[in-house]
Amino acid sequence: MMKRIFISHARQDATVASRLHRDLRNVGNDVQIDLEELNLGDDIIDFINNAIQDSDTVIIIYSESTATAIWQKQEINAALWRAISQDEGQIIVLTLGAVTPTPLLGPKLYGSLDDDDYQKTLQMLCSAINEQQPTSAPAPEGPNEDSPNPFRRVRAEYFDDKDPRLLADSFSPPEAAKIQAIEEMKPCFLEGSRGTGKTMLLLSLRARVLSARANSKKLGELFGCYVRLDRGAFCIAPIEDQGTLLQLTDVFAQEFYLGVIESLISEIEHCSTNDLIAVNTISETALVSSVANALSQPHATSIARFGDLLQHFSALRRQLSDFVKRKFIYRETRDVPFACFDLGMFKQIVGLIRTHIPRLMPSIITILLDEYENLLPYQKTVVNTLVKFGPPDVSVKVAQKVGTDVISNTMVQQELQETHDYNRVKLIYPVEPGPDFLRYIHLLENIVKNLFVSQHLPAVGLASLLPKDCTDEITQAECEEEVAALVTRGRFDAWDKEKQAKKLLYYREAAIYRRLYGRPGRRTKKRFSGHEELAFVSSGVIRYFQEILATAYDLQRADANTNSRTIDPRHQTAAVHRVSSDNLATLSRNIETYGEKLKFFLLDLGDFLRQKLLHHSSEPEAARLALKDPGSLLDPRYELLMHIINIGVKEGVFQTVDGRPGLRPRHTEDPQPAEINIARIYAPTLGISPRLRWRTEISCSELSGLLDDELRTRVRRALIGRVAPRGRRGPVSSKQLPLDATKEGAR
Repeated sequence: MMKRIFISHARQDATVASRLHRDLRNVGNDVQIDLEELNLGDDIIDFINNAIQDSDTVIIIYSESTATAIWQKQEINAALWRAISQDEGQIIVLTLGAVTPTPLLGPKLYGSLDDDDYQKTLQMLCSAINEQQPTSAPAPEGPNEDSPNPFRRVRAEYFDDKDPRLLADSFSPPEAAKIQAIEEMKPCFLEGSRGTGKTMLLLSLRARVLSARANSKKLGELFGCYVRLDRGAFCIAPIEDQGTLLQLTDVFAQEFYLGVIESLISEIEHCSTNDLIAVNTISETALVSSVANALSQPHATSIARFGDLLQHFSALRRQLSDFVKRKFIYRETRDVPFACFDLGMFKQIVGLIRTHIPRLMPSIITILLDEYENLLPYQKTVVNTLVKFGPPDVSVKVAQKVGTDVISNTMVQQELQETHDYNRVKLIYPVEPGPDFLRYIHLLENIVKNLFVSQHLPAVGLASLLPKDCTDEITQAECEEEVAALVTRGRFDAWDKEKQAKKLLYYREAAIYRRLYGRPGRRTKKRFSGHEELAFVSSGVIRYFQEILATAYDLQRADANTNSRTIDPRHQTAAVHRVSSDNLATLSRNIETYGEKLKFFLLDLGDFLRQKLLHHSSEPEAARLALKDPGSLLDPRYELLMHIINIGVKEGVFQTVDGRPGLRPRHTEDPQPAEINIARIYAPTLGISPRLRWRTEISCSELSGLLDDELRTRVRRALIGRVAPRGRRGPVSSKQLPLDATKEGAR
């Protein structure tokens, strides 16, 4: 669970306090400090009480100035009273200068913030705050070839482009309906958040990879080439008028088709060099010369081999990039270097390829376009034109992040229409019980099997690899006490045993959280083990599951008393919490501009929902946020809120139950969905249940307030007060007598 920290300091020590505040935030903690939080006119005493009451850890910067710092002494007294009288909260004392803390604070002394000691103290501090000592088994961050961990490649980009067999052996196709839509002639858009396997799916259809797949006969049916889309030099080219827009669109079309043709020729060269398709020297020369002549390129007679043609294409791309910079950025008078690359020319070249390489005559030549979300709107119209008018000469598969603005415009003013022109394939799997979850489990099973086999390791079934810990997390008496306190008071003990057993089963998960996280001095981490539970908490996102496995596998190998064929449940739990924490902490680094704001928006929502989980009397597991006024999102006042939510959807922070975008409709005329759900992978760190059982209503105004630096603290407290009044916060107690329902009934 993410830690909330309050820094107490004297006014004279504000500089070092600000530095510590920044460094602790950067590693994923939520840090409060009066110089950042207090506004003119705020009640200082109320601020101190609330800040310390809500904090897991109070850091006291003790210096010579502390003795005369009136408000800091009040903060110290409040923190000590809470720690001693209520047995709540952690106090850490850090010295600044040659000082000795008072006797009461002496046992809390942890380190020095003087310049020579600062970095060492910071590292030790982070471990102490998170109750986690440095481990010798860090989570894998890249494709370390020396690592024996079969799960180390959690991204398609980690596979060597020159050795397609590794990716081919590791790939596991999704369910039949999805793979059929991807492999057929009709174009499709693959839609998923970060980590759902979009790139892996596209690369699996690349000719060099497809041919390497065991027992694959698809190369004769499908021949794919891969292109990663980006804005290129166009990203800083200003659009001043309609004429400029038309010219930029046309120039990008030149670059786009040039890139697609270059990728197609590169794929043919690779397959020819590796004897995947038969292309003799005469056929190669004839094809290359025909392509060069079709493009009306000078010096065509000197281009005779695939390599020559690819070098020529590379030079043309540099010319186009140079033209865009000089023409649209530096305002030089320039002529378009060439104007021959368009859809018609591309189809002509595809025809030449089929003519000179008979093996490809019956194949579906497939253009695999990745990261559609990177493009500017006018660039998307170019891609849309190929999607709509490419068939039957070529098929087009486009991968995009869920929630991306899909415009329907094309270069010829004919709308691109879903179902008529293309299919949409969603790659986020619902993880609620049902057929979709079973298909997701089957996919994960195949992925794990293939990864073991590709690393020359004995195959292990998913259930055997990830055994579940079936022991009780809390005792039967503790469960009964928590459930008795949760349900309507005065009625539970009057119910018969059968009804009591049903309530114990109904609220058992909530009771576990309340006992683990709601009691002073007891903050045991919630356990997660077993392949189904790990699949559930992965949010239906393949990469999250692989990250959990990779981390758990390393932890298992570091444990000398266990074998790596079966991952101990305690290592599974540790891996889930670490992957959850790492994904939350790195939002600020992985998402440009708004990552930090998104991270703390999520933390505040987690605080709110955790208090509801711990204290609400009837609907504790309520991580489904239902907007009371979804139409207000179109109000300009909530533009930032809409933007943050859209980023969260694309990055997999927010989901809906079926994996559709959280708040962005596919088209502007569609009705706005009313719910957003926090992806389950963040639940362990936020200390909330991953089960979305009830809805929590909230307004756009309240959500927007959490994004306002001046209002954030007040809005968060108001939300918490609504679901967990201060009188009901703190230790959960119950006057009901222990129940005598059986353990079996409680399950």
